[in-house]
Amino acid sequence: MKGNMVLLSIIVVALLISGCATPAKNTRTGAGTGAIIGGVAGALIDKDNPWRGGVVGAFAGALIGGTIGNIMDRAAEEAAEENRTVQYTRTYDDGTREIVRATPSGYSEDGDYKLVKTQVIRNGVVVQEEVKRVPIE
Repeated sequence: MKGNMVLLSIIVVALLISGCATPAKNTRTGAGTGAIIGGVAGALIDKDNPWRGGVVGAFAGALIGGTIGNIMDRAAEEAAEENRTVQYTRTYDDGTREIVRATPSGYSEDGDYKLVKTQVIRNGVVVQEEVKRVPIE
């Protein structure tokens, strides 16, 4: 029962965090996903107080996931606006190298959107990829 309550509270926190504002799609998705994964991991890691671990993990996961999602959104918008590839690189303390790359790839059929391919590359391996539709202003 206690484990179900921890999981329920983690899901509620994730939904609250991901629905607080109106940020772009990847920011919301990243924050929500990060909160769920971080909350579950935190609850499992903190054996003495799973509630504390779940809440701390959920907030940390939401922050990290939302940040990565926000970088993807900004890179796509910048690539569409400047009509060139945009790349952000970060190296973590453990040596992991992460690249967020956004490359313009044409226009939507109706011509109202620029299509931008975004990728998250971790240590040379593509771990996430999508084509984002950026409105033409």
